[in-house]
Amino acid sequence: MHIGDSFTLAGFAQALKPRMKALGARYEVKSEQSSYTVTWAPKMELLVANTQPDLVIISLGANEVANTDPPAHGPAIRRLVKSIGKRPCVWVTPPLWRKDTGIIDVIRENSAPCRLFDSDTLVRAPIPRQSDHIHPNDEGGAVWAEAFWNWLEAERARDSELDAAGQPDAGRSPWALRAGPAEEHLRRPALAMP
Repeated sequence: MHIGDSFTLAGFAQALKPRMKALGARYEVKSEQSSYTVTWAPKMELLVANTQPDLVIISLGANEVANTDPPAHGPAIRRLVKSIGKRPCVWVTPPLWRKDTGIIDVIRENSAPCRLFDSDTLVRAPIPRQSDHIHPNDEGGAVWAEAFWNWLEAERARDSELDAAGQPDAGRSPWALRAGPAEEHLRRPALAMP
């Protein structure tokens, strides 16, 4: 299940769908324009209960880039993540088009145990934008999705990996992810914006 704001459908989900389909995975996208972490938090538990996903991808934060009080969104981020339970999850930060006021760091610090895909750090190629100069266009969404997919494939726990007792984990989700490095959920160094 992939939830998010308008950035989710800015070429990103469209580029991920055929990759998921090729693996035989059901890829369900729930996207709402102009939505926020605080608007998704109260409905996430029901969404997870109704969908029973093996993996949750969260693409939120773009509408909070200019927020004047980013720390106020920390409780909503924690509530969202708590609603997912022990399922594998990844929070995909929006590729920034301007300097943010701190929401990316608030997401980083509050999204554990979900893994974090920091788009500005992990997408190496420029992301072409729509005429609003904010949302990725189809090509930009594909660039973003390609970087995310490569990361996701690299971070998936493999069947050959064993649990703590040295046995294959038969109950593990097919989308189980490796544990991330500690710095994944720490404030990031200041990034220079173009």
